[in-house]
Amino acid sequence: MIDVEPLIRKQLESLMPLPEGSRSDWADVLERSQHNHRRSRRRLLLALALGVCVLVVTGVAIAAGVGAFSGKMTVADVKACKASTTALTTASGARVLTGHTDAGVYCFTYEAANGGGGSTANTFPTPAGQVIPGSVLDTVSNTWVVVGLVPLGYDKLSIGSEQIQIRNQVFVIDPKLATNPGTLSGPAGTTTINLSPFAAP
Repeated sequence: MIDVEPLIRKQLESLMPLPEGSRSDWADVLERSQHNHRRSRRRLLLALALGVCVLVVTGVAIAAGVGAFSGKMTVADVKACKASTTALTTASGARVLTGHTDAGVYCFTYEAANGGGGSTANTFPTPAGQVIPGSVLDTVSNTWVVVGLVPLGYDKLSIGSEQIQIRNQVFVIDPKLATNPGTLSGPAGTTTINLSPFAAP
């Protein structure tokens, strides 16, 4: 049996000679192969670490967005607030119901006599001051009203010459009154509120 490998190698070398010492450097090839393998492993570990960091930062941003680290209310806090106590009934037959949670979230629901209305929840204070305000369409009278929920200890709202009684922490006013700042007063003292974002033109 003839060993053809040396003949083939000889013919190939005559066509395209190999560089000097190329056959004797197999150890170098293996070394470089291992080096590239280690570099690939490092890159993979770096990519995984970067991915974990991105996930952590995203999770922290989402948690901060819903108030998990700030002591502010979370989505779960808002959902936990059930407005179930009737605070007052308006002349149109609408009811304002209130509620609060142990986390300090207060909420109200405005129910028109025919079932329309709206609700909101927040903690005290809000950007408007010591009031949780909301603008709701009364679907019976087809007019907008501004509803405010205040902390305990306030029984009167003064806006200009108007004096509005606060019943069970709630008041309902015409949006035209909301153009001016109001003053809450009662055993808790006095404080100014700003309902102008809910004012009618």
